[in-house]
Amino acid sequence: MIITIASGKGGVGKSNLVANLGLCLSDFGVDTLIFDGNLSNGDLSCILGPPFPERTIQDVFSDNVSFSDAVFTHPAGVKMVASSLSMDDIDALSPRNLWRVRTQLSRAADIVLVDAPGTLGSNTLEALRIADRVILITTPEITSFSNTLKTKMVAEKNGIEIFGTVLNKVRKNEKGVRRIAKEWLETPLLCSLPYDNNVIKSSEYGRAVLRHKPRSPYSVGIRKFGAKLANVTYKAARKKSKRKRS
Repeated sequence: MIITIASGKGGVGKSNLVANLGLCLSDFGVDTLIFDGNLSNGDLSCILGPPFPERTIQDVFSDNVSFSDAVFTHPAGVKMVASSLSMDDIDALSPRNLWRVRTQLSRAADIVLVDAPGTLGSNTLEALRIADRVILITTPEITSFSNTLKTKMVAEKNGIEIFGTVLNKVRKNEKGVRRIAKEWLETPLLCSLPYDNNVIKSSEYGRAVLRHKPRSPYSVGIRKFGAKLANVTYKAARKKSKRKRS
């Protein structure tokens, strides 16, 4: 199944969701691949950190590299197909090329998570078109709700199923924010993730927060959501007890 994560707005935490949810599903034993569908400004590689893949999706389209050669198993624990970090590859390819690899994507893993661009342009539309389902992600601001609603409408217009919405960066009044999100988007609310400074701190170290701070509030929220998708029971990690000095 190909699931595209989309928002229509940058800065909502979409790429972090794709990277960390991909790691989480892999931890639960689900054959998972994360795919950077942003052909001009992809950053999944940066979130997972080094080592970076030698082959990217741009190589598949331009250098006669096979799709399987572009699949990279990152040491963090998930398969990925990255987008190029090179300035030379910006806007070098038409987003319509994404449809060419849809079949290979669907065969590459049981669940493929596609990171769509933050803006609602042609690249985002093509990232939506290759999906079996779409997960929307929004933050609790009116501007984010508005842009996410536009993305939802575009997906529905193209006959793409909306799986539900993830509410990210929730600081307070979670109950009220969830209610407003449902009123705006009229989709199932899959989960809400807290605002967590550890997400930013982890990026400073070039690591996904699920690996850098596995017990942080955001990481716990991701694991609970991932457990639902994987249909497994979530078990919280026990904190190590401190030994008393005699």
